[in-house]
Amino acid sequence: MTQLVVESNGVSVALDPRRSYRLGRDPGADIVVSVEGVSRSHAVLRFEGGQWILEDSGSANGTYDGGRRVQRVVVTPGSQVRLGHPEQGVPVAFRAAPASATRAEPGTEPAGHPGQAQGGFSPQSPGQVYPPPGAQGQTPPPASQQPPTGYPGQAAASAPQSTPPYGPPPGQGDGTGAMPPYPQSAQGGGAGAAPPYPQGGGTGGMPPYQQATQDGGTGTVPPYQQSAQGGGTGAMPPYQQPGQGGGTGAMPPYQQATQGMSPGAAPPYQQPAQGGGTGAMPPYQQPGQGGGTGAMPPYDQATQLGGPGTMPPAQGYQDDPIGYLPTHGTPPPRAPMPTMGGQYREPTKVRNLGGQQVLRIGRAPENDMVVADLRVSRQHAELRSSGGTYEIVDVGSRSGTYVNGQRVERAMIGPNDIVGIGPSTFHLVGDVLTEYTDTGAVSFSAHDLTVTVDKGKVLLDHVSFPLGEKCLVAIIGPSGSGKSTLLRALTGLRPADQGTVSYDGRDLYRDYSELRSRIGLVPQDDILHTSLTVRRALIYAAELRFPDDTRQHERKARVDEVLKELGLDHRRDNKISSLSGGQRKRVSVALELLTKPSLLFLDEPTSGLDPGLDKSVMQMLRGLADDGRTVAVVTHSVANLDICDRLLVMAPGGRIAYFGPPKEALPFLGFNDWADVFQAFDDPSIDWGGRYLQSPAHQKYVTADLVQPVAQQAGPVNYQPPSKPQSWPEQLSTLIRRYIRSIAADPLFLGITVALPIIMGAVARVIPAGDLTSKVPGSQGGAANLLMILCIGGCLTGAANAVRELVKERPIYQRERAVGLSRSAYLTSKLLVLGVITIGQGIVLTLVAMLGVNMRDKGVITTPMPELIIAVALLSFTAMTLGLLISAIVKTSEMTMPLLVLTTLVQIVFCGALVHLDGKAVLEQFAWLVPARWAFAAMAGTLDITFLLPHKDPPDPLWKQQFSTWLLDMGMMVVLGVILIFLVERMLRRQEPEVMRKR
Repeated sequence: MTQLVVESNGVSVALDPRRSYRLGRDPGADIVVSVEGVSRSHAVLRFEGGQWILEDSGSANGTYDGGRRVQRVVVTPGSQVRLGHPEQGVPVAFRAAPASATRAEPGTEPAGHPGQAQGGFSPQSPGQVYPPPGAQGQTPPPASQQPPTGYPGQAAASAPQSTPPYGPPPGQGDGTGAMPPYPQSAQGGGAGAAPPYPQGGGTGGMPPYQQATQDGGTGTVPPYQQSAQGGGTGAMPPYQQPGQGGGTGAMPPYQQATQGMSPGAAPPYQQPAQGGGTGAMPPYQQPGQGGGTGAMPPYDQATQLGGPGTMPPAQGYQDDPIGYLPTHGTPPPRAPMPTMGGQYREPTKVRNLGGQQVLRIGRAPENDMVVADLRVSRQHAELRSSGGTYEIVDVGSRSGTYVNGQRVERAMIGPNDIVGIGPSTFHLVGDVLTEYTDTGAVSFSAHDLTVTVDKGKVLLDHVSFPLGEKCLVAIIGPSGSGKSTLLRALTGLRPADQGTVSYDGRDLYRDYSELRSRIGLVPQDDILHTSLTVRRALIYAAELRFPDDTRQHERKARVDEVLKELGLDHRRDNKISSLSGGQRKRVSVALELLTKPSLLFLDEPTSGLDPGLDKSVMQMLRGLADDGRTVAVVTHSVANLDICDRLLVMAPGGRIAYFGPPKEALPFLGFNDWADVFQAFDDPSIDWGGRYLQSPAHQKYVTADLVQPVAQQAGPVNYQPPSKPQSWPEQLSTLIRRYIRSIAADPLFLGITVALPIIMGAVARVIPAGDLTSKVPGSQGGAANLLMILCIGGCLTGAANAVRELVKERPIYQRERAVGLSRSAYLTSKLLVLGVITIGQGIVLTLVAMLGVNMRDKGVITTPMPELIIAVALLSFTAMTLGLLISAIVKTSEMTMPLLVLTTLVQIVFCGALVHLDGKAVLEQFAWLVPARWAFAAMAGTLDITFLLPHKDPPDPLWKQQFSTWLLDMGMMVVLGVILIFLVERMLRRQEPEVMRKR
């Protein structure tokens, strides 16, 4: 069969028929085409029925063959298709592989991302990179620079059997054989696969335990790596020991074979060698059958017949040559760590750490391992070597460094540990560090989820279902069927009481601290300030989500990229409030896409939209899934379910009535339309859950595809608070600037803010106060009315400013809190901004009401005017905290106005101007909790109102014109304000996702 080569932009990749290739703009694609008009996941190349097929993956702009848009086309040597446009699209040509090509010199890999070819293509193993016809000086990287395929525990992609067409074939010329880039075990006693480096005589320069003689003898090997040549089993750790008689040995949990294999079978690279008794090991750990040298990974191979071979550099680090594997013995015993169970994929980078004491990891280009993601700090972590052991040390990152899902400052790591930094996962075996990047193509599944509340009431009842990569699933059901509960359980915001959620094989609940950043959630309500423009709102959101060492141009570039992806770039300067319902939902989705989540959940995104906008939103979600994400949407709309890959129908009682393709749902349920289905759900005699559980559909769409969850750790899950991308002062600064801009963009609020104190002050002037300088006792009864109006104005302006602020932003706060927003920073921003506004209103109110009024020259400690201003301003601030408490308690904005009126009436009655409170049980004690009581008393002391008012009852002792009494009055307002702020903070905590309250 002729080997096919795909070519574009001057770079070619040889295709291996035993694997498929994903083409698209996504950096994690097998062939990256970073050109405008190409979707993130545009098309797939696969070998079927003896021919190569190119299939469009639902791309936005299409795939074209001869100017005609195609969904599926057979490609042969000489074929050419275009991506994104029939004439101007990116050309992708196919040709037969050349018989031979010039071998690459070490270190000649094209510049760019490690392992990524120039021109926009990123060839992934086992494909080979070849120069296009006639190209000079372009050579493929040596095999030793190709990383091993698969995460730990996942079978590597099959290596090509044919020799790559460069260099002489094995056994010819000087004996230099060009070998495939992936290790192969020697068969029949011959030497194992070696990289395409000159071969001399004798064993290459390797440490003793890496050498194996060519005549059947075994080199010096540490006990855990020895294997008898010709069938004997050497001493190895339990998970590397072969079975009896050459069978497959046991493997650690994360290396167990998955579905589709017989029990005990190992993945391809873990099968026993032919003709020998070697146990289940990767090919680079197997000895030759009959005594030959076992194949080793490319970075461990040296020349076979000469002196020490030149070790090639790791991908992307040509200036840092790879050393030999360590010669120290078995590492010291370690405490057991959580099981690693991910469905791991091809590595992004592989690096040998031999001889390197410190490896720096971060976003900045000067790091040794660069993780190019804005969630990662510029200098994030260091991997330090000491005495044959390795320690990961966080160097002050904002998003955190995680070991086995738990955030750590520093921790010793070994081969059973996984280190998480942003979207990347690192695995260390010996001195070899491998990086795997989560690019969005993940599997997701729920296992036996059960939620009970209120004395055993079941909200979810043993819910299990799988979601594959790039899957769009709709969740529907009647009210009370557990849809919202399921959404919270799947996102980890309210973990299920029983069962697990699997994120690519990892327990989401156990590793939630690390994995939460990879999950996006769009609630039903807007999660952006609608008074802001689209771009400005997203920029503020980016500031709160990315580390504070992220430069402004980086954040803006990411915002612009998301706007373009969702078709909102032409609306970037529009206020969100001016957009249509569908466009506003796109903006909320854009907010979540800033951090590139692999999973995206949406709650009622089409609620309240007309049929056209409903379809538009669902088509957008279809595109997001096609671009490499898993998308789940809870909806009441059944109009566009056919767009989805899977449909989950929830029945009353929290059980699954159906899960599978949407087109099969109605026939399975036995109805012709969804209205009849929802009416039938009211019949309690039908066991919908049991009916589906016993059906072939359950076996086909759930049981057959559901990967068993990893083993649970004993004991409770250690929930950690989310990492804070910004420091507390930086968060406070961002929140204050955003709040001020949103207020300034709301002309109605500004108008009321300015007018209210002026109006209340003018009302106070209408009330005749009399002569406040009178020296006749009891002659000025109107003074009390004047002070009462000042109290009413201060309470009303302060409370009105804040009474809706928290309830209207509740969806925003809950979502931002889940991704790292500080509760105290949020509350402080409200107190500072509203406090300044409220105090300013209090000053204006007092000046308008009292300026020009004759008062005595002396108050308690100074002239009356400053003391009155302080009292009214402090009353306004305390009333503002009371308004925040009301806003934190109520569930809807509509409930705030009645409570505002009620609290204002309470201030009037219990301020002391209308009712004599001194000495009256219950009333007097209740009045202590009323801020206006203390403000009125402080102002009464300033004006010496005890002297001016006629008295039927004994004078109120709180009105005395003396410093201690005045200080008590003012101090009580401060105390009430502090108590109210504390209560607001507690109420904010109660409104947070349940997982946030676990400490």
